[in-house]
Amino acid sequence: MFKRLVAGSLASVALAGMSIVAGASVAGATTTASSCPTGSWPAYTEGRPPAAKTGMTGVALWHDSSGWHLRESEAGPDRAVFTGTVSTDGVLVSVRRHLEGGDVTLRPGPHSVGYRFTNYGGVDGIDFGAVCGSAIRVTAYLDGRAVPVSQIVIGAGNTHPAAQPIVIHKVAS
Repeated sequence: MFKRLVAGSLASVALAGMSIVAGASVAGATTTASSCPTGSWPAYTEGRPPAAKTGMTGVALWHDSSGWHLRESEAGPDRAVFTGTVSTDGVLVSVRRHLEGGDVTLRPGPHSVGYRFTNYGGVDGIDFGAVCGSAIRVTAYLDGRAVPVSQIVIGAGNTHPAAQPIVIHKVAS
């Protein structure tokens, strides 16, 4: 109980530090809308993948009007540990958790966040925005091994990435 309380408190403190908004100073640099890369996220990333639900084994990643969403699950009640990172060349904002009890986000910073989800068949994840970035990069490991691309889906079309890490670049509008 005490470990869970401490882990939850540390995650809350870490997440509080992640609420950065556009226009804020980051490491001495100011981000403004005029200096941001233009373009939009690729169409294949849009919409929640149908596979993103309890009972899936793997990773689901998608973008919608509220930002980016990462979900991970391992089918069945056995313990599975997902670890990884989300990063951008811009600024990560509004990192929110969608977790089962005892999960934590680690190493928060303006450009990246790490995570460790202990999964027992539910769905864990984070929601985030990538402000003024031209790309996002996601790594995902299940019990210390890279999640195979066949178990990773992106967007409403359940598209599989070409490789791990997953790197998604904005496209010209």
